[in-house]
Amino acid sequence: MAEARPRNLFIAAFRDTSAGPPDLRVPPFDCNPVHLYAALREVALSQPRTILQSEAPEELKMCFVQRTALWRFPDYIEVKVAATEDGRATLTISSKARYGVEDFGVNKRRVKRWLVLLNKRLAG
Repeated sequence: MAEARPRNLFIAAFRDTSAGPPDLRVPPFDCNPVHLYAALREVALSQPRTILQSEAPEELKMCFVQRTALWRFPDYIEVKVAATEDGRATLTISSKARYGVEDFGVNKRRVKRWLVLLNKRLAG
């Protein structure tokens, strides 16, 4: 039997990940992977208390740290962008609280908010 995913982790992805099925399935984006990577990078860095911890543009990977407003606890957000066979782009976003086992839905709300902002950015 597979181990249950921690409650302080939320994953949005196009397909299953090494951690199992995503919490939220994300359809492919109608742009190339480099464009999606740049747009998501801008969205993430526009968020309060968020820094780019590391990135590997040649691999289309990024890791951000966003600190909680009150206690300044770090949450880690990892992003991986990939190409589909038809030239569109997909992504995997995992957001996890660094401390504790309960995040009270913070990571889920963050990922969903970033996806809404990303879609707006790509549309306009």
